[in-house]
Amino acid sequence: MLPSVELYNALNKAQGNNMLAELQQIYDKLPQTTCNNCASCCNWGSPPAFFIEYLNMYKYVRDNMKEQWGEVLTRSAEYFYLELVDVNQKCPFVGPDNRCSIYQVRPLSCRIYGLLAKSDFEKGDLNQGLKFIASKLWDEYQIKVPSEIANSELKWCGNVKNPTGKHLKMDVLVSATSEVAKIDARFFPENLVDQEGTSLPYPVHLMNTVLGDGARARKIKIMKEFADQGTKTMLAPILKKANNFEF
Repeated sequence: MLPSVELYNALNKAQGNNMLAELQQIYDKLPQTTCNNCASCCNWGSPPAFFIEYLNMYKYVRDNMKEQWGEVLTRSAEYFYLELVDVNQKCPFVGPDNRCSIYQVRPLSCRIYGLLAKSDFEKGDLNQGLKFIASKLWDEYQIKVPSEIANSELKWCGNVKNPTGKHLKMDVLVSATSEVAKIDARFFPENLVDQEGTSLPYPVHLMNTVLGDGARARKIKIMKEFADQGTKTMLAPILKKANNFEF
């Protein structure tokens, strides 16, 4: 789990040392893709983001989305606790029109989707991780992950287009990821960053900030209640707390 970092000290450090500008420069090296807004990639789950990307997102939501704070926080809390047991969960930042509410500050993992050729994209098997987690949850806690989630798969999408008309090589995307990780290493020990300890979905980062170190402690019980009964009794007061949080 990501160590606790005093958020505003970290944000001030990032701004004072031009880290957010460095992050944007990395983003700007990538082609700007377009698509048909089907949101199939967004509905698959909330993609991982490095800590510096989380700070970038947090600042954006704080400064530009005050009217949506409650909605963002409530949906993020639900996603944090129920992503593996509720088939209706999707990235909390996707709106009913399938558009991303934080598109300007979306993480690298979103920006690189569709930039690889199909053959390169399909070399990895993202689904194996979900199957392992589903098996572990059943063996240890008798929590049944719905088959729609355990067997879900992020597929290559031919509707994503970039202006160059060419797909990028894997080493280009690996290099971009490494550059972002180097910024994170200015906050955390390099070995933690190397192990992807700072790369977490936005809602996970956000709930660690909003709910503190106890956020994960309640997760198994809340998941089991929903999986067994379809209810959110234990989750309700947490949603209320999240809804009242001010950025």
